[in-house]
Amino acid sequence: MAAPGVHLSVLAGPTIPVPLPPVETSRLRSVRVTETDDERSVFTLTFDAGRGGAVAGFDAPLLAGSPVEVGARIVLVVTAGVLPTVLMDGIVTTTGLTPGDEPGSATMTVTGEDLSLLLDREEKDAEWPALDDYPQALAVLAPYAADGIVPWVVPPTDMDPPLPVERVPTQHGTDLAHLTMLAQRHGYVAYVVPGPVPGTSSFYWGPPIRVGVPQPAVSVDLGPVTNVVSPPTFRTDLTSPEKVEGSVQDPSTGSATSVAATSSLRVPLAAEPLWMTHSADLRTTRLRESGTSTTTAMARAQARMDRSVDAVVGEGELDGARYGGVLRPRGLVGLRGAGYSHDGLWYVRRVEHRLERGAYRQAFTIAREGYGSTVPVVPL
Repeated sequence: MAAPGVHLSVLAGPTIPVPLPPVETSRLRSVRVTETDDERSVFTLTFDAGRGGAVAGFDAPLLAGSPVEVGARIVLVVTAGVLPTVLMDGIVTTTGLTPGDEPGSATMTVTGEDLSLLLDREEKDAEWPALDDYPQALAVLAPYAADGIVPWVVPPTDMDPPLPVERVPTQHGTDLAHLTMLAQRHGYVAYVVPGPVPGTSSFYWGPPIRVGVPQPAVSVDLGPVTNVVSPPTFRTDLTSPEKVEGSVQDPSTGSATSVAATSSLRVPLAAEPLWMTHSADLRTTRLRESGTSTTTAMARAQARMDRSVDAVVGEGELDGARYGGVLRPRGLVGLRGAGYSHDGLWYVRRVEHRLERGAYRQAFTIAREGYGSTVPVVPL
């Protein structure tokens, strides 16, 4: 399956994914992969399920011993130009068959989720004595190295190792739920990153990636270099940013201390952040923490505010062939041609990849905290 300059490879198998046989590759109609920064990535493969020359009463070739059965591991690799990118490494969770009443109308759909599904299959009650959030994340992820999942864990700025005589951190839920809860305390994110080679992935536990080299620019209204199918539409939500205030009683000193987060510490992507230009209009929410130190409470208040500040959101669709690459969420991308207020760097929240024969579309959602570019140019 390919669009001009784009090639898709599908690997599948019960344990080790291998390339699909030609008979199944030829029946693949479409692929859809949705990646976000706050939920598990999902995929859907649609096949032609016609029986062809099969004897009446017998299954189509696709259903007889197919490697894309429930529980199989699927790897999708997109090559744009000469650079292969692992788009998805996941597990098949559901298959569906729709028999057709006309030749070529029968379809089989294969859906699944990324490898974080492996971390979400068993609820546990566990104790982590003397382990702060960072070493807990490493300990929880360690057993999954056997599945090709490598920990990518960033230490938080606030470290508060618990003394076993005072408190013992506990886990009540799946490993994924526990990692997500720990991440939210620090304004972090937790998700699986497929690749860089088939059969391997990383589990990222750390702050949203808002620094580094941006992905190639999304070009709007620029004549022959325009690479969007649908130009992004933007919306602004003043109810999104919030100040956080409260008080906490330090367990070591017994004194009550006021806690407040009134400005964001995230790397700015906009020259005019709404939390700054409309400070008087922001909502104020209460921090309700107990049993934590003043330093930890302040860090959690700051994390809550930082998570809320992206008040400007844009949604559009790229032509994958003209874009010449694979746009990924959870990182930066440049935007040009939309005017001063919206040009510049953006954080990519979500990308939906849709591949069919001769077409590759990437619907995207981008966000940042306000208007105006912080950079003079964006990478092409």
